[in-house]
Amino acid sequence: MALFADGGVMASKPYAASGAYINKMSNYCDRCRFDVAKKNGPKACPFNYLYWNFLIEHREKLGRNPRLAMPYRTLDKLTEERRSAIADDSRRFLKTLETQP
Repeated sequence: MALFADGGVMASKPYAASGAYINKMSNYCDRCRFDVAKKNGPKACPFNYLYWNFLIEHREKLGRNPRLAMPYRTLDKLTEERRSAIADDSRRFLKTLETQP
């Protein structure tokens, strides 16, 4: 997501990761209050649903990028219920960031 901040000028693929990848490649999840194994809900790792929400929100721009074909195929297999939970959890989490001092 960070490399997408420039609109894709410097990188052909936005570097975005779910909680599973972050957990596998670092020790950041060791003391986290969220559960990296949970995909949705208040105790779920925010990176899990924010990853999918990012792809959903930017599909028009990123959907034809060949380097993102596999994530978009996976996204297309998600049920409407799961997509709704992703959107709800993302809105809820991002709203908490807006209200922080």
